[in-house]
Amino acid sequence: MPKLFVYDTDRKVTTNFTIAFARGVIRYNNETGGPWEVKHRPISNYLDHGIPDELEPGKDAIATLGILRGTGLLIKEAKLRGLDYYYMDHAYFNPGYSGKGWMRITKNGHACTTLRDVGTDRWKGFHKNAGYTKEPWRTNSQRGSAIVICPPTHAVSWFMGLEQDWGEMIADKLRSYLPENEHSRIVVRRKPKEPIVDGKGNLIELREYSQDGTLDQALADAHCVIAYNSMVALEATLKGIPVITSEHSCCARVSFSLEDFKDGPMPEVFNTEPLNRQALLNWLAFNQWKMSEIESGKAWKMLQENYSGI
Repeated sequence: MPKLFVYDTDRKVTTNFTIAFARGVIRYNNETGGPWEVKHRPISNYLDHGIPDELEPGKDAIATLGILRGTGLLIKEAKLRGLDYYYMDHAYFNPGYSGKGWMRITKNGHACTTLRDVGTDRWKGFHKNAGYTKEPWRTNSQRGSAIVICPPTHAVSWFMGLEQDWGEMIADKLRSYLPENEHSRIVVRRKPKEPIVDGKGNLIELREYSQDGTLDQALADAHCVIAYNSMVALEATLKGIPVITSEHSCCARVSFSLEDFKDGPMPEVFNTEPLNRQALLNWLAFNQWKMSEIESGKAWKMLQENYSGI
């Protein structure tokens, strides 16, 4: 019988979701005769004792939420040991930790980077009920001029093992591709409140950065958005703005390439909408759930279907 150890976050508001996840798997097991043995444990148990030796690679799994206060270390160890892991965090659409918020859940990843052809029902629900709209694709002449870079936070850089400033690295590459008189188009936009962590993923501070205008204003001025994993890339995709992302972004499947700027400061390829933009929105809507769906076992059922064969 495979084992699933679900670890809380030591914070009530987010632990509610890990408890709901464990209950959902148990409920699904009871209704379908599923095989999983489920245990819910405090993150302090992992910090004191590590992942139990009884968990076997290729068979057992862990689950948790976020990457701070020990949960990031937990996922790092699971990856090293070859254990599957289920990761929960803010959703792609209508996110939040309240009862009305939604959670994304991914298997063996920080965000959903796969793409499958699914129906439009769940996407249409967000479109209708939460005001999410896929705007028409904007051509080069219809967009602003700014090249907006959204670097990963300090916490994400720690978790992903990035040893250099990703934002500055991207900016340097852009400067090498663009004429000098185009360098002023490059805008680095950091998260307004960036979590700074120590070597174990413990939160040290929330560092505040002043912003030059709102995000909507920044996107209105944007020619493209370059992001490591920021959800700003998804907002840009919805608005018909080209994005360039890392492989860890939920928008990786609609990403253009930084190399496109070698062809000119306004790459011609940006005029063409990615063919799978709507498919991506449909798929992301299939990979997030509200609390009631997590607790009922629906999320677990869909996860098994979504990741079958992957």
